[in-house]
Amino acid sequence: MKSLGSASVLLHVHLNWLDLGLAVLFYPPFAAGRGLRFRQLLKDSQTFAETIGLGFFYSAAASVLPGGFGDLSLPFIYRKAPGGFAHATAAAAVARVQDLLTWLLVLAVGGFAIAALPRGYYAAMGVSLGATVIATVLVFIPPLRRRVFRLMHVFPWPRLHRFLDQIDVGLGGMVYNVPSWFVTLGLRVLSILSYYYALRAFGAELTLPEAAVGGALAALLLTLPVQGVAGLGTVEVWWIMILRLFGTPWSVAAVAAIGCHMTLLLSSIVVGGLSFKTAPHLLSTT
Repeated sequence: MKSLGSASVLLHVHLNWLDLGLAVLFYPPFAAGRGLRFRQLLKDSQTFAETIGLGFFYSAAASVLPGGFGDLSLPFIYRKAPGGFAHATAAAAVARVQDLLTWLLVLAVGGFAIAALPRGYYAAMGVSLGATVIATVLVFIPPLRRRVFRLMHVFPWPRLHRFLDQIDVGLGGMVYNVPSWFVTLGLRVLSILSYYYALRAFGAELTLPEAAVGGALAALLLTLPVQGVAGLGTVEVWWIMILRLFGTPWSVAAVAAIGCHMTLLLSSIVVGGLSFKTAPHLLSTT
């Protein structure tokens, strides 16, 4: 770990304020776009302010809560709405699969070979890709999904059975929601730009295609159930390793990884706070 350099590296970072400002600027529309996607999936009749507030709140929860628990914020918000907890759970599952599949598309377009990863990454990427395949199959292939759901009938819990049936119905109406897929593609562009400028702001000299590939690898690795609160530690490790793939020196990679994560995390917390102003009714009474 000596190759990371001393702590003095952090004291001599020359921030590129323009890049930092652009990274911060791209985050609110990204977070708002998440709300727009859920509005499409749930066929909701929210106001524009409520749509933005939903995206802001969800983005903050997804950034702060560990291990994917942020996805539970959507069912929590919609627990008393038509369709309730089950349909919101289905929407969160579809959105997650849309994200993963579009990130895989980014890897394919970038022509990135998984073989270029260090050997230690193979097991992690294997688990991530396996989880992506399983989630995609459950969402897109109803007969297999229903077979899995029927296995749950070994538990004598009628509420669970009804809940799974409602999720099945919800998924059937969401996976081919074309507008939500276009929104997801827009989200990919915004997230790539956020990563690109945030990393460059802290000294990482990488190209836009490299930021896109790096974002895709980070998204896949973050499916692993080893994330801490707010992703602290694990996100930095993934980004350091990713930046090293593109030849970034260890010390620069460490500073850029920390700076990028803190920038986007703080941005998510700020917009999360704003959600209580933009959509207080949505967050307090549904």
